Amino acid sequence: MIVAIARAKKDAKALKHALNCEVVSLGGVRSLEGVDFSQFKNRIPIFFFGRDEIDLAVEAEREIEKVTPLYQIIVLSKKAVRNARMEEIREKFEFAKAKVRLGVKFDEVFVFSPKNEFHLEIHPDYDSYFVLGEGFVRNMGKIGVEVEEGNLILRRLYNEEWIYVPELKAVVSKRIGEKLDVKILSDVKPKRMPIEKTVKRNERTLKFLENVSIDFIKSHGDNVAVPFSGGKDSLACLILAKKAFGDVKAIYIETNYDMPFTREYVEYVCKKLDVDLVVEKVSFDVERFGLPTHQNRWCTKLKMEALERVVKSEGIEVLIVGDRDAESRIRRERPVVFERIAKEIFPIKYWSGGMVQLYVLMNGLKLHPLYYEGFYRLGCVICPSLSDWERSLLSKAF
Repeated sequence: MIVAIARAKKDAKALKHALNCEVVSLGGVRSLEGVDFSQFKNRIPIFFFGRDEIDLAVEAEREIEKVTPLYQIIVLSKKAVRNARMEEIREKFEFAKAKVRLGVKFDEVFVFSPKNEFHLEIHPDYDSYFVLGEGFVRNMGKIGVEVEEGNLILRRLYNEEWIYVPELKAVVSKRIGEKLDVKILSDVKPKRMPIEKTVKRNERTLKFLENVSIDFIKSHGDNVAVPFSGGKDSLACLILAKKAFGDVKAIYIETNYDMPFTREYVEYVCKKLDVDLVVEKVSFDVERFGLPTHQNRWCTKLKMEALERVVKSEGIEVLIVGDRDAESRIRRERPVVFERIAKEIFPIKYWSGGMVQLYVLMNGLKLHPLYYEGFYRLGCVICPSLSDWERSLLSKAF
């Protein structure tokens, strides 16, 4: 899905040593005139240039933005890419991938942009998502943060969230195991940004991401299934798989501690998309094992065993999984294809949470009801990764 591009073959060789992705060279050209940039139209291109190739970098950006809405241009500190240290190449690459998903500009609504004219802070472990729904707005108001639909949240390390309305309004810390902490930074009134308008303004980028992901999915076989939790990421994968193959299975591992509305929501989605739903039930025995902890995630083991049973009984060869780089360092460091109980592929690996939200809405589906109350992610009600904020939403609203 991502392709790293260097000017010369020796530069490309250096990139291959440093990076775990597809790498190509431009054949050693001294001018980009005549280079066929359309070859990158269904991939996310990241160009690498040396310090002495800045003119080529400018030319490359001018040409590639005609072809794709998402790209990155990297200029390294050495004269040529082949002379750069591997650590610099890798670090710049990780930040470029983050900028692909986090870069935005503001023009009445937030619009994804590789140039990041809004100057949102970029970091490989950050994510962003949008305020959606009246419940989300209302619940933020209860903690003293005035927001409107379409406002942007930058999710930083340790669940610290910066709220943009579009000015920076507040910082909310939802650190696991600690009380909610709210710092109001401005008395500016938030601007309402209708989500339908945000979807429309980002349609070109969303369709580009769709094409990139569908090409990737199709390249890995057609005996596929999607583990569908009811969350936004697995839903995006289900939509993509349906568009790629038409005939696809959704596998729902149902537990006795699922979030409210999840079974009903999963059934709604599968009926709306006309996909086969396979349900495998798992009972969590909390009295026997105790509540799950970060050190003892016995619940995950049981869910994986249930998924493996379905994979074997249904003869599934490929699982299309909604893991994304922005969720955790562990997921960021996994390759796009991962062998576990089957071949697992990650077609939305380079998307932000906001991209996922808008993609689902663009395809005429509603998100799980809890997202409209303020949830960033879904799991089980006994998940150790739930913040106090999310626990309070569950206890007060449901």
